[in-house]
Amino acid sequence: MSTTMLFIHGRGQEFKDPEELRRTWLAGLTAGLIRAGLSGGALDRIPLVLPFYGNVLYGITADLARDPLELESMPDGPDEPAPLHPYLPKDVGDLEQNLLYDMTRESGTASRAGRRGQTDLEGMDQLLAEAGRRTLSWNVTRQALLALARHTPFDQSYISEHLRDVAVYLKRGREQVLAVVRESVPATGSLVIVSHSLGTVVACDLLEDKDIRERTTLWVTAGSPLGLEAVQRNLRHPGPHAMGVDWLTAHDPEDIVALGHPLPTGSASPGRPAWGDVQNIAVDNGDKPHAIDRYLAHPDVARRIGRAW
Repeated sequence: MSTTMLFIHGRGQEFKDPEELRRTWLAGLTAGLIRAGLSGGALDRIPLVLPFYGNVLYGITADLARDPLELESMPDGPDEPAPLHPYLPKDVGDLEQNLLYDMTRESGTASRAGRRGQTDLEGMDQLLAEAGRRTLSWNVTRQALLALARHTPFDQSYISEHLRDVAVYLKRGREQVLAVVRESVPATGSLVIVSHSLGTVVACDLLEDKDIRERTTLWVTAGSPLGLEAVQRNLRHPGPHAMGVDWLTAHDPEDIVALGHPLPTGSASPGRPAWGDVQNIAVDNGDKPHAIDRYLAHPDVARRIGRAW
């Protein structure tokens, strides 16, 4: 039976051309295969699908909000805009703040370990101490977003939109998004799943389907938020667990979406949840730490994919 490559894209793709996304992914992977000493032309000989759920996720968010998404900065005071969308349902908003709490904590940990080029992220520990809980006040939320933007290559708008889309998928959009993805999965044959950003969370949920999991010969995650506890608690199968597939996860230490990497591997034990036999690989994507074409152009990532079909 033939092997199908399944590309699962991330957030922020609404209104884009799916074929253009496909070309971007292919260009990165082709470059990576060539760097790995493999033939990029092999991609012409295998079936490849990229289910496009960008408009579906955007539509879910627009339906949930009491006002159009353009009102994301509606003021909650005389002069200051709300740091997160003020009109989404409470469960989505609470998860956004849980995610921000985790990102703030993980970014501070990475900074102290010297992985982000900083000796410390100003105010991180103080913000968490002030919060004292996972759901942050608007003021602490605003300060956390500012601190993350100040010490990473990502601005506040990007971070808040990432939080929103992940929270909407996990709380309200999972089944609709998964339905779109499942429509593109062939009924037979083996699968190589390559996923990016929010798409790695979608893929993790998809792999809870026994038939798809048993047919998957390789799963690649790039720039994944699966290292965050708030994401893990809200998966179809909550918490880190052995996925039952050959799994490679790639992260750039400067990629704010991939905080929490490297993922803990091996067998879980009390107080130490783990993901099983996942292989972690750190890459350097230069000035675009979250870009999927940069991840796929890395020879070690491309080599694993190229040898899986």
